[in-house]
Amino acid sequence: MILVDEAGEPETLLGWVRKRPGMYVGGVHDGSGVLHVALELVANAVDQALAGRLSRLDVGVEGDETLVVSDDGPGIAADGAKDRPSLRDILERRFELPTVDGHRPHVHLGFGGIGLAVANAVAERLEIVTVHAGRQATACYCRGVPLTAMRVEATDRSSGTCIRIRADPQIFSSVCVPREDLQHRLTDLSFLLPQLRISWMGEREHHGRGLPELARLHAPATIGGVAHHRAVVGGLEEPIDVEVALVWGEGSTREATVQSFVNLGRAAEGVHREGVLDGLRSFFPRRGAAARRVGLSAAVVVVLADVQWGSPIRDKLVTPAVRPAVQAVTMTALRAWAERYPEAAARIRARGLEA
Repeated sequence: MILVDEAGEPETLLGWVRKRPGMYVGGVHDGSGVLHVALELVANAVDQALAGRLSRLDVGVEGDETLVVSDDGPGIAADGAKDRPSLRDILERRFELPTVDGHRPHVHLGFGGIGLAVANAVAERLEIVTVHAGRQATACYCRGVPLTAMRVEATDRSSGTCIRIRADPQIFSSVCVPREDLQHRLTDLSFLLPQLRISWMGEREHHGRGLPELARLHAPATIGGVAHHRAVVGGLEEPIDVEVALVWGEGSTREATVQSFVNLGRAAEGVHREGVLDGLRSFFPRRGAAARRVGLSAAVVVVLADVQWGSPIRDKLVTPAVRPAVQAVTMTALRAWAERYPEAAARIRARGLEA
C-alpha cells in the first residue's frame, strides 16, 4: 500500500515525520523529544567507539540552543561505499535495518533509533561537516530540505564528523536542550566507555574511569578492592557483552545497590540485575546471604542485539539468556577477587554465619 497526502501525491518520509513527530521522537511538549534527538547523534558516535573507530566525542549547546556534536571517527563517505549509502541518503531516507551498514555492536541511547533523516526532518536547521578518506562533505538543511547543494572537496584534515542541529519550534513547544539530562547520560558513558574521551560544554573531564570507578562511588573506603570482570558470552550470532563490578564499603550499613545498564542506558530492573545476585548466592554459602549484601555496591552492563523489555517504558530487561550470562561473569569476578584479597573474602563469608 502506498500512502498519499491530501493532494493525492505519495507521502514522503519528511511529510510523515513532520505530521506525526511524536511517533518518531517522543514528547514534543516535555523536552523528551529534543533529548531523544540529541541522544541519537551521540549514539551514532558511540557505535563507532564500540567498534574501536572513534576515541573523542565533544558535545555542547550554543546560546540559541543549537546542539553541537563532533567526533574523530571515520566520517561519512559523501558518495557512499559498498556497504554504506551516500551521505544524502543518510540525511533524507530512513532504513529498515537497525543500522545503515549492518554493523554490530549497536546501541540506542533513546527509546529507539530514529536515524539522522528523522533528526533532520524535525530540525529547524541541520549542518553537517564530515571528513572521510581525504574528502570533506558539507551540507545544510532546513526542516529536512537542503538549503544549498552539498559541497564535496579534497582536504588534508583528519577524519571526523561535526553536526550542528537546532530543534524546530514549529514542532517542539520548547527547543531548549535538556542540559542536565544530557549531561547525566554523558557522565554514565564516561564510566561505561573508558576508551572514549568525552567533553561536555568544552570541559574535558570525563575519560578513562571505567565501571570499577562507578561501583566505588558508593564505597569510597572498601573491604579489599573491586571485583571486576568483562566477557562476551554466547555464540557469534547472539553474543552478550557483560561487564560486572562489585565492591563492599568498609563500615557501611546500607542496603546493597546495583546500578544496571542495557546497551549503555540505565535499566533499573531485570534479569541482568538478578544475574548479579545469582552470582553472589552461588559464590557465597546461602546462609546469611542478606548480611553479605550489606554495604555492597555493584554495577552491571550488558550489550546485546536481542533486547526484550518487560515494560512499555523499557526499564526492565527480560531477555532470558542474559541472567545466566551475568551470573557466570559475576562468579568469575568474585573468584579472582577472592584470590587477590583473601582476607576481605573471608570477612564477607563470615557475615551471617554466626546467626
